[in-house]
Amino acid sequence: MQGGILAGDCILLIENDRLYPFIYNHLKALLTTDQMKMIHRINNFDFYYSSGSYHPPAILAYFNKSVQPYLDNKLSFRSWAHVEWSTMEDPLHLIEDFERIVDHAVNKLSFPLICAYKGERMPEYLQTILMETHPYVLMEDDLITSERYRPLTDVE
Repeated sequence: MQGGILAGDCILLIENDRLYPFIYNHLKALLTTDQMKMIHRINNFDFYYSSGSYHPPAILAYFNKSVQPYLDNKLSFRSWAHVEWSTMEDPLHLIEDFERIVDHAVNKLSFPLICAYKGERMPEYLQTILMETHPYVLMEDDLITSERYRPLTDVE
């Protein structure tokens, strides 16, 4: 995140209420007051459940609304998203649909998006989806290119 700010990018930080104060305090020790103003926080629960449930079209609308000011003002930005589900009861096909839509948006708008997931809490099927919709994956301390990544040329 610090690298993005030093590069002049605004940061959309999608994070939960529990972890955000720790991240904020850590960044506050590293960045100037002006640099801290480049970080725009979105509550991840509000982001992923803005419609009351995990509903990809509502999440995409929230995303589009969040990035529109950056696009309108031609500001460079990147996003860091902490993706979490309280349970795995959400239909997995919805997660797959959303991940593919977001990957298409990232490619179309050409901005860096970093997503964080808790690997041990995900079924293998979901891990496969994530490998297919993310070109790079950080596992432990290694950044790898996903050999399963399949970018969409168009969203149906």
